Amino acid sequence: MFRPSLYRALAFCSKGHVKRHFSLPLLLLLLTASAAHAQINSNVAAINLAATLNTSLTVVAAPNTVNFALVQNGVANGSAAITVTTIWSLRPNVGDVTVFAYFSAPAAALSNGAGANISSARVSGSANGGAFIPFTGNSPFAAGSSMTVGTWRILGNNRNGTRQDTLGLRIDTTGLPLPAGTYTGVMTIQAQAL
Repeated sequence: MFRPSLYRALAFCSKGHVKRHFSLPLLLLLLTASAAHAQINSNVAAINLAATLNTSLTVVAAPNTVNFALVQNGVANGSAAITVTTIWSLRPNVGDVTVFAYFSAPAAALSNGAGANISSARVSGSANGGAFIPFTGNSPFAAGSSMTVGTWRILGNNRNGTRQDTLGLRIDTTGLPLPAGTYTGVMTIQAQAL
């Protein structure tokens, strides 16, 4: 930065007012001299940081509707297999994750609304292409109307992850004196980390 006082000194030297042997050192001194600055530091402002990653366990199932073309005294397969996606972020002390499918009312998994029911024992599920198993098992969510879709161990390297399972469904009406009609019900899919 060129200071006005430096400019005046250079102008003074250039007009011959100062001898040549004196003007060069003065010029060098003026060019290299700078104002003395003292270093000043502020106080310290401490910022505390806190970050939390909550545990989570989520189940998504699709499609959310499965249709059956029921037959009298026979087996009807569902229109589509259900894809169950489980997403988790868990603590290291969790041992296993299990996905269950169940009906809340074992005696009436499906009903026509007029007193005719299809029990959960008549509905079977095939988890991941395995054998069809009736919904007669127990789970933490329902007794006598559940089945296990999948279970896996949580280790140090999979505390966070995603898994997909499939569930095929069928209804067996063999020996049931069902009147013609539309039968509806709700199957619930839920996971537990334990």
